[in-house]
Amino acid sequence: MFGRSGWSGQQACGITWGGDQVSDFWSLRALVVATLSAACSGISNWSHDIGGYLGHRLTERCPPELLVRWLQFGCFTPLMHAHARMAQEPWCYGENVVQLYRAYVVLHEQLVPYVRAAALTAARSGLPVIRPLCLVDPGDPRGWTITDAYGYGPALWVAPVLDDGAREREVWLPRGEWIETWSGSRVRGGAELTIQAPLHRIPVWVRAGSIVVTYPASHVALGLGDVAESGRPLCATLWGEPRLGHAAARLADGTRIAWRGGHWSVSRERDVQFSEK
Repeated sequence: MFGRSGWSGQQACGITWGGDQVSDFWSLRALVVATLSAACSGISNWSHDIGGYLGHRLTERCPPELLVRWLQFGCFTPLMHAHARMAQEPWCYGENVVQLYRAYVVLHEQLVPYVRAAALTAARSGLPVIRPLCLVDPGDPRGWTITDAYGYGPALWVAPVLDDGAREREVWLPRGEWIETWSGSRVRGGAELTIQAPLHRIPVWVRAGSIVVTYPASHVALGLGDVAESGRPLCATLWGEPRLGHAAARLADGTRIAWRGGHWSVSRERDVQFSEK
């Protein structure tokens, strides 16, 4: 069920929707703030209309750069949803936008095992899939002031680009060691840094020592079809060696994938590709 509005108890609704936005960068920034506010209220399953529903100046479709930046934010939202009263399908914008749209849709679907595991955590404990800094690191005094970046599940930190024409942005990283997903560079958190953000990339980091479980891109690109979850191949990636020498991830179906001292283990029979970065 897709809830268009709610009150106390809304957390039990299947999906909560972020409302009708105008297609401009101010509205995208306000939507990110609303997303974090909803998460702090225990609303974990959240979605919004990529590109905004009402259009630019209420009369034109979403500008292409804004569509791409909104798309990137949508990729790292539990439900990736496109809907508008204008002609905002990706093929209306040309081949470059189509290619970017396809890449982020595939990435969103690759992350399904990771997000499902985080959704199970939310159902059992109330800790949402999208996690503001105040939930990721409650001891950080900036926790209630960072409204433009967020944790996505237990291992990712996402910083959407929210300014027109921006090709870099400043980001506050939670404490600990992080690995930038696109370049593999490592950085110590608990500080603000400036990160390059070309149009085709959204800044994303993985907490060092984490296992992130995904579907292979090739499997997603062929279409998930009617294959049962237990029959789908998986990719398990260890991002940096764990500080204590071991790490584990548990999927929504109970499968436990672990790494210890250079060796992988899986608690039940699954087709899993292992990698380390």
